[in-house]
This record gives sequence, structure tokens and C-alpha cells, in this order.
Amino acid sequence: MPPRYNTRSRSGSGDGIAQILSIPSTSSPEILDAGISAVQHTPSGAVAEDEDLDRTEESQGILDASLQPKLIGCGTQVSDSIVSQAINQYRTVSDLQTIPETNPDICPHCNVECSDSDEALCCNGCNVWFHCSCVNVSSSVYLQLQDSSLSWFCCSCYSSPASGDICDHTQLTQFLEDLGGASSSQSLADDIVFGCLKGNDAYKAIDKAYNVIVHWKPNVFLTPSGHAGQNFLTMIKNLFDQFTANGPLKPLALKLILIAGPLLLQKPSASSKSKDHVECLTRRLILWHEGKLSDLLREGKTIQSRLTKSKSGPSPLVIFSRLMLKGQVSAALKWVKRNPSLLLPANSSVLDELQSKHPDPQPADDDCMYVGPIEVPDPILFNCIDANLVRRAAKLTRGSAGPSGIDSESWGRILVSKHFKSAGTDLCASFARFIRVLATEEVNPVHIAEFLSSRVVALDKKPGVRPIGIGETLRRIAGKCISLSLKMEVTEATAPLQTCGGLEGGVESSVHAVRDMYMDDTTDCVLLVDAANAFNSLNRSAALQNVGVLCPPLYQYLKNLYGSPTEMVVNGTKEKLVSAEGTTQGCNLAMDFYGIGIMKLIHMLKELHPECRTSWYADDSAGAGRAGAVKAWWGALQDFGPKMGYFPQPEKTVLIIKDTSKQDYFESLFPGIKVTAEGHRYLGSFIGTKSATESYVATKVKEWVQDIEDISRAASSEPQLAYAGFYYGTSKKWNYLLRTTPDIANLLEPVERAIVDLLLPAITGIKPVTETLRDTYALSPKNGGLGIVNPATVADSEYRFSTIINRELVSAILENRGEEFIPDSQSTLKAKRECKAAKTKMEEDRKFHLLGTCSTSLKRQITLLSEKGASAWLSTLPLKNCGFVLSKQQFQDGLILRYNIPLEGVSLECACGKPNSIDHALICKLGGYTHLRHNHLRDTLSNLLDVVCKDVVKEPHLLPITNEDLPRGTTLKQDARLDISCRGFFSALDKTFIDVRVLHPNSQSNAEKPLLSMYRCHEEEKKTKYLHRIIQVEKGNFSPFVMSTTGGIAPEATAFLKRLAQKLSSKLNQSYPNIMGYLRRKLRFELLKTTLMAVRGFRKNKVVQISELDLNLMNYYIP
Repeated sequence: MPPRYNTRSRSGSGDGIAQILSIPSTSSPEILDAGISAVQHTPSGAVAEDEDLDRTEESQGILDASLQPKLIGCGTQVSDSIVSQAINQYRTVSDLQTIPETNPDICPHCNVECSDSDEALCCNGCNVWFHCSCVNVSSSVYLQLQDSSLSWFCCSCYSSPASGDICDHTQLTQFLEDLGGASSSQSLADDIVFGCLKGNDAYKAIDKAYNVIVHWKPNVFLTPSGHAGQNFLTMIKNLFDQFTANGPLKPLALKLILIAGPLLLQKPSASSKSKDHVECLTRRLILWHEGKLSDLLREGKTIQSRLTKSKSGPSPLVIFSRLMLKGQVSAALKWVKRNPSLLLPANSSVLDELQSKHPDPQPADDDCMYVGPIEVPDPILFNCIDANLVRRAAKLTRGSAGPSGIDSESWGRILVSKHFKSAGTDLCASFARFIRVLATEEVNPVHIAEFLSSRVVALDKKPGVRPIGIGETLRRIAGKCISLSLKMEVTEATAPLQTCGGLEGGVESSVHAVRDMYMDDTTDCVLLVDAANAFNSLNRSAALQNVGVLCPPLYQYLKNLYGSPTEMVVNGTKEKLVSAEGTTQGCNLAMDFYGIGIMKLIHMLKELHPECRTSWYADDSAGAGRAGAVKAWWGALQDFGPKMGYFPQPEKTVLIIKDTSKQDYFESLFPGIKVTAEGHRYLGSFIGTKSATESYVATKVKEWVQDIEDISRAASSEPQLAYAGFYYGTSKKWNYLLRTTPDIANLLEPVERAIVDLLLPAITGIKPVTETLRDTYALSPKNGGLGIVNPATVADSEYRFSTIINRELVSAILENRGEEFIPDSQSTLKAKRECKAAKTKMEEDRKFHLLGTCSTSLKRQITLLSEKGASAWLSTLPLKNCGFVLSKQQFQDGLILRYNIPLEGVSLECACGKPNSIDHALICKLGGYTHLRHNHLRDTLSNLLDVVCKDVVKEPHLLPITNEDLPRGTTLKQDARLDISCRGFFSALDKTFIDVRVLHPNSQSNAEKPLLSMYRCHEEEKKTKYLHRIIQVEKGNFSPFVMSTTGGIAPEATAFLKRLAQKLSSKLNQSYPNIMGYLRRKLRFELLKTTLMAVRGFRKNKVVQISELDLNLMNYYIP
């Protein structure tokens, strides 16, 4: 080992120098926070105004406490003070250079030999010399540290497991004290105050809490509304402000945010109620502000210890129901599978497999990086990231919790719910500022280390292990904001050569393009390449440089995310992995990062071999053309791909040929590659011969039939949930294959059989499913059906629509365009409109054919159900919080009522003496169900009006009539009453009266009328009776509110609802479409429930009550 000098000397005199580039999150606060006040964060490429700031951003070399031996920092500009240079100089992985293998005296940064007179450092790991100026070590630091005994490592060696003799905390602390600089690490640590905790004690307590809670089981309650919840949000908001304003708590702000949820929202017991949660949160917030983390931690440990004692968890069906009632369809469907993907136990072999999938960082090759300056975008670009965008991103974010244990549902409530009033808005605004800081400024990686960490679970790949990463929910929301803001920039950087960068229809376009290449007469073969562990093996430093050149607005954010290795907590263990290369598990920007990062390789291959047509979707690449051209492209990919971290696997790569007589020729031309004339799967579709395609589709059909069987079992007990799961989830599985694979309609018959024989009877409870009913069910809900289509009837049209919509992008891929490609949004929008119109026309034709062949009764029902909004209850997710949930009998009776099918299990004769039927049950006054239906709708409207109006009164008496001259037909009763009155609906002080009516459209008086005439007739009847009296006597407004038992709504009631939605939107500060959608669904659900009561309700003749009898006048026997 060469001597470790500060002074460049061949004789070996002197001792080592230590330059700190990165400090792990578990290090002492004296180390973490030393020199914080001297650090000035600036965007990459910006020049600091302070003359004392070092202008050089490159920095290399690491001395660490070896607590996390793979953590590397990211770049900042620092002052020239000794401690600042020693502690707060960071370097991104993208700045790594290839270490020369031939002459260790040549500095890798400048490629100039380090002479004896130069100030230089020798890495204790690779024995390579670096100029001090190249690694940003000033002369003052160099001279004062030359007698230090500490080892110095370059970043490449520091990332290697071989660099084990890194100094410990004691050495580093002594080293800082010996510097004698102007800043003292202890004094800076003392600036950190958290309740009763100060300095080092605060660091240790917070770090301890975090290391404990990351191993807790999920057990948090939703943040309660009211003062307790608002105070909790305000506390989180203040911590974000500490970070963005460079406050004293900045180094700990994000870690405090992440531990706040598990500590303060820990559910006290399985049976605890909202009141208990409010009390717990209020008490815990007091402990939190006092800094009593140990008390909170002890309480949380006690609760967690009780959780581990449960013998068995809920059944899969119970979990399915819980998730569906929250609207989490994709997650719920995993629990109805007969053979779900199983989590593997985190034993030593699984851990070794997980570790092997996260390689050490590799040096970047110049051939795989773009050369050029990295432009600094104007921060105004990110002003679109505001509170509204944060709310939108939070609503779009789904999934489980990261290491901190707070999932998307919990954070979604915190960020989106209106119950927290201004506290929620302020928190969203602070979080938006934090995201803008990450997007525009270089951030100390230690301060965001926990924010970037993720949780890793191992799934059984059968065979093998599939690592699934789950990032912190806040990180995913922030990434979604960035993705929404920079979608156009990402598309411009990648399209059309790489189709994974935010292009709508990108994957479908890639499949269509490769199939067109295969069908081209000039094509000899198509090579489908499989790369090993592609996302985890991407050369991170080269990819970051490529992002900086191709997509500068995205660079700084990704640099903050990927400039340093990040920790991953292995689920169910105390083991941690380090992600130092490739994209990070659980990052929702991984696809964009990978797509842009690998563009240099794609461009290089295109320039070298333009005669080979290619298509890339992330790491799935395909090359097509003449045999020689494809061979040359494949050779170049093997040569240059590994330099980029793209490692083609010949044993898993497939060559599809068209001439079977040349099988031997192609096998010799492409040794080690599977050569086939049949075809192979590609991006979820199939490229190859018709027979091979049919064989592949048959395999997928078996899977889909199994999925239908699974969801049908769930439908036997939860038909509404199963219907929603099929409609919004299961049926989408084959839509993609239908859109990307031609001529497969005849292969889908088993799917249709499973739907007819298993699914429909389980959901509807109606057997058998006649041909007429099947055609009815195939219509969309808005046209009177269930939206359960026969996949065979739409397969050809779905494929045709996909090719039309994606035609522009497919052409660009086939033409192998390398220039900037911007999709013509107007052209694509026009194509979508044409396809939508064609699809609507096809359904209208099917509906017209059905109406011409079905019974008069069904024809009337379909007409009624086609009213706008009449089927809203059916196409709505069964959200428990909104009250959109029906029991098994209610849902199936709703479908029977929907299609006017005779009910089973009811008397053939009504208690009133007339024949019983659905139509009779809905108009029979015996039992009081018609009044119940009317009154419940009245009460629902009254409750809604209470939110936005004053003096809301149910059944108000009208003022008596004196000498008013009222038109004929106006009610003259002195005790006349209406259903609802309120003030401030149409104007500030005017009074508005509403009268409610629920009609049955199939009653004798309504059955023959057209729908609009039927509604107008009932509205005019109400207006004739009350309008003029209201105007002349009450000096108010009148609005009849008429609905039908099938969910239809009259024109004036529609206008009334629109006005109500406008007022609610303004009052509640929520969007009008969301309010209107809720009102339509709410009224339909409430009306349906009371209507179903009339259908199943018990009726009996009047019974003489004892209170009505005068027993004194009765004789019980004959004297």
C-alpha cells in the first residue's frame, strides 16, 4: 500500500488527509451539522454571490464513520472555511470518472500526471492519485491536514465493500477538533432544539425513534378532523417550512415528519373509536412538542407488542371487501385469486438474492454520456407545483406505505380532505415549496436520506425472487407532481425512439411498430432482447449526465434523488439494503429516469446501424431488418450496452425468423440465442405466426377464465363489490391484448362462456341468462346495461381503434426518426374522437337491434334506464364513506327492479287484495312505503340545503290567503304545506319552496307517456297548484322536484341540482363536477334503497288497536 500523503512525495514521508464528502444519517450531530451556516445551496451551474464561496462544484473523496459504508453525498457549494470544506462538500455520482488502469499517477479528473511538486491525494483503496484542486480541497485545508492519520478514499472505492478501514466517529470528532476552525461542530449542534431535547440528544432520540418505527406493523388511524387534526397538520407544515427556509431543524425536519405519523397516529386498540383517536392525538401532540419521544416510543412499542400476539389475520374475502369499500380495486383483486403471489420469507438465500439485484456503482464510460453543458432552468418553470397540484397528485397516488408506515390513504386524507380547512391548504402549499426546492436546488443528501428510503418485499417469481420496492408515500406524491409538471419535456427528450417517457399509448405503439416490422417483406428477422436486472443495473452516473443534457428541468430533482445511495428496509426483518446503482425500488420517476438515461445508447446504435429498425420501451428493445443489419446492431448492443448498465442476455433473447429453411444459418449467425420461426411474447402481446399467436392467446384465455372464476366466488357473498371489481379491474386485463393483437375474436369464446355461466348468475342472482338478457347486459350502464361486454364481439374493433389512435407514433418509430418528435395533439385528439364516435355508433346499433327484438316491458325499461344519471348507482365504486354500499339482497333486487324481472320469495297477492308485482308494489299505498320514499328524498334534500341556506324548514305552512286573485287550479287550503322552504337559495334573502314527488313511470297513468312529457306533466301539476300562490302570497320562488323510481330526474329538478351544486362548490371550496357527481349518486342511492323497501316490504290489512276499543261496551259472552 502506498503511503497516504497530503504532500505529493515519492519518498513516502507524511501522513494521510481526510476530506468529508458524505456523512451517514446515523452519524453524530456534531458531524452532520458542522458548518451548516456556512453552506450555501445553489442550483447546479449557478454562481454563488458570496466571494468566499468556492466556485468549483466538483468534489471527490470520502471519510466516513462507516456506520453506513455505501452512502455517498451529492454536490453543494460551500464556503472556504476549514470545517465547511471538510464536512459539507458533496459530489454526485454523475461526477465519477473512469479510473485509469494503466498509470495510477494520472489524475482521473484532468488526465494530467500528479508530479512531485503538486498538492495531491492518494486513495487508500485504488492507489490512484488525485490533484487537490480537482477534488476541491483548498490549500489551507491541505496544509493543516497533512499530519492527519486518517485514510482517504475516492468515491469509487468508497462505494466498494473493500474500503473497510474508514475512520470511526471518535477519529472524525478528534479530527474536527484539531482543525481549530472558526465553526465548532458542538456549537452548531446546540442550535438544534426539539422540545426538551437539544443538540446531540435530539439527534440520538430522533434517530432512535426512526430506526424503531420502520420495523413496526401498519397500525395507524386516519387523522381526525377538528382542532387535534389541524394542529397535527400545522406541525407537519412547520417542519416542511424549517426545511425550505433553512431553519435550525432542517437536518432533522424530514425525519421528524416521517416518525410523526407512527408515533402520534398509532391506533390504541382494535376497537378504538374516533373519540379515542382525538384524545390520543391531543395528548401525544403535547408530548411531541415537549420533546418526549421516549414516552411516545414506549407507548408505541406497547401497542405493537399486542399486535404481534394475534394468531391469524382476516380471511382473503374480508380483505377484498375492505379494500373495495375504500375504492382500491387493483389491490383488492389480488385477494380473490385462488393462487395469489406469495411473499417469500426473508431468509438468508432470499436476502442474498435481493442483494445480488442491487449491484455496486460502476464508473461511467464517456461513450455512454452526452457531452455538453447542463442548462439551469428558470425556477419559474416549477411555479405550477402548488397546493392544487399536490392535492391532485395525492389523489392519484395509490399503494401501501413505505418504511414509515403511513400509506397513500392516510396521506391522501391529510393533503386532500376539506375537514382540516386552512391547515390542509397551508400544508399543501408548504409541501409544494419543498418539492420546488428539490427541483431547483442542490440538497444535502443526509437531510433527505429517510425521505428517499424505501421498503422492499420479496415476491415468489416462480422460480426466483422478484423485489418490489415501496417508496415513502410523500416521495411518490412529490414524484407525481414532477411527472405531471414535466410530461412534455420528458416526451421531447425520448420520443419516438424510446416510448416509455410519458407518451400516451407508447407501449401499444411499440407493439404495433414491431409487428409491422415483422410483417414487412424486407425483414429477415426480428430480435427481441432481454436484459438482465435492467433497472437496477443502469449506470446511474452516466444516466444522470444524460438527463442533464437531454432534459435539464428534470436533472436537479433526479440528482437530489439519485446523487447518493439510498437505504431499503427489507420487509419483516431488520436488514437493510443499499441502492447505489440503477433506479431505486419504489420510485415513480424510475421509468422517466431510465428512459432518458439510456437514450445515449439508443442514439449511438442508431447512428452506427441506421439500416436496423428498432423499437424501445424502457429496457425492452427490438431490432428488425436484414440479417446482417440485425447482427451488426446486436453486436454493438453487446459491446456498448454493458457500459451503460444494459446487459443483454443471449440465453433469454429471442430471434424470430420468417424463412424456416434458414434456421441453421441464423443459429450460427446468432450463437447462444434462441432462434424460432413461430414467434414470441413481446410487451404483453405476441409477434409471430398466426398459429403461435393463437397458442399464446389460448394460454392467456385460461388465466382470464381463472380470474372470472375467482371473482365469481366473491360475487356469491358480495355481488356489488365483485361487479365493481370486474367492471373496473378484471375486464381491463384482456382489453390490452385485444388492442394490440389482431384476429383473436374466435379465441375468446371460453371467456364469454365463463362470464355467462359463472359471473352473471353470481352477480345478478338471475338464472338462466337468456340471449336477450345477455345482449342487454352487454350494453353500457348509461344505455341500460351492465357494461359486461362479450370480448369476442369487440376484439376486432378495439384493435382497429388502437391502430388509428397510435398511427402517428407508430409511423415515427418505423421511420426510425432521430430528430425531436412532438406528437400532434390535435391529430391524436381527432382520431380519438372519431374512434369514440364509431364505438358509440356500434353500441347504438346493438341497442337498436335489441329494442327491435325484446319484449315491450324490457324495451320500456331500457328506455327509462337510458336517462342521464339513472344508472349512476350501478357504475359507482362502492365507497363506504359516501354511503354507496348495498347489501347482497339490495344489489340483486336492484338489478331485478332494473329489468322488471319477477321477484322470487314474495307473495303472489298483495295484502290489499290485488295481484302482486314490482309495478304494483311501487304504487301500493298500503304499508306506507310510498310516503317513506317521498319523505326520505325530502329529508336528503333538506340536509343538503342546510349546508348552504338559512331557515331550512321541512313541511312549512303557507301563509293564509286573503283577497288574492289566484288562477284556477291553485290550492286554496288555509293549512296548505310544502315539503321544504329555505332562504338564500336563488338570492340572498328570498324564500324558496320545494315540493318533492317520486313517480313510478310504469304506473297506469304514466306508462304510455314519453319520458319528457311524463316529467313535464307532473311538474306542471305542481306548478299549477302552488306557483302563483308562492309568488303572490309568499313573494318567493317555487321549484318542483320530480324523480322517478328508476332514477330519472325531471328537467326542473336537474336545474335545481345544478344550482345546489354551484352553491355547495362555493361553500365547500370543492370542484363543481365532483359536487354534481356526488349529488347525482347520492340521490340515486337513497331513492333506490327506499324503492327496494317497497318491493320487499311487509304489508298487511289494518289491525284494530286496543286503544281504539271501548271494552266497557263489550260483552265477551252471551248472558
